[in-house]
Amino acid sequence: MQVLVIGAGGGLGQALVRYYANQGATVQALSRQHMSDQPGQWFTLADYSLESLQAIRPQLQQPDVVISTLGILHTNGFMPEKRLADVNLEQLEQTFHVNAVLPILLLQQLLPVLPNKAPCVWAQLSAKVGSTTDNYLGGWYSYRASKAALNMLLKTASIELKRTHKQLCIAAIHPGTTDTQLSKPFQQRLPAGKLYTPEQSAARIAAVIHNLTAENSGGFWHWDGSALPY
Repeated sequence: MQVLVIGAGGGLGQALVRYYANQGATVQALSRQHMSDQPGQWFTLADYSLESLQAIRPQLQQPDVVISTLGILHTNGFMPEKRLADVNLEQLEQTFHVNAVLPILLLQQLLPVLPNKAPCVWAQLSAKVGSTTDNYLGGWYSYRASKAALNMLLKTASIELKRTHKQLCIAAIHPGTTDTQLSKPFQQRLPAGKLYTPEQSAARIAAVIHNLTAENSGGFWHWDGSALPY
């Protein structure tokens, strides 16, 4: 099996690289930082610009599985907005860029690497709070909206690509709250047993991917394999 992990330098990305390497897969990893102590073939990108992706594309092997972990919830400059009064242009733009714009451009730019006559899964990590149907608490304006936009972009691409890549499955996957930098500021509020190690989440994500086929393309999935509402 040939696996490509994008955003491999983060806690969950590294866990996914290790998981698939331990399963005997050949792993290629894209990251802004090189991890010399990790298995697989690593490609270090200064950013995920179109130029960077086009430059690295000829070196990538045709994958059976692609997993993108790209996503942002907070930075040193902002936290999720609790109130409408907290919403601001800079946070909206940055959050939408990382959570929605970059993932769809990744798919666009790496599409020539994907097989068009063989099974392949393109999995992008999303978030349950991006479900408009499941939004009962409000808040987290830019994060919720950017993940909802991500889900729609992936769904739209899945419909188009069914015509050209008939065995491709495009999936949005909610990994659950994982013990990484993304969740650090919010971990104390979690009920017991609701914070998962990167290793747990990596194995669960891989299990969801293992059970996906082209018929599931465009779906939004919980880490336990159940379908989530848009």
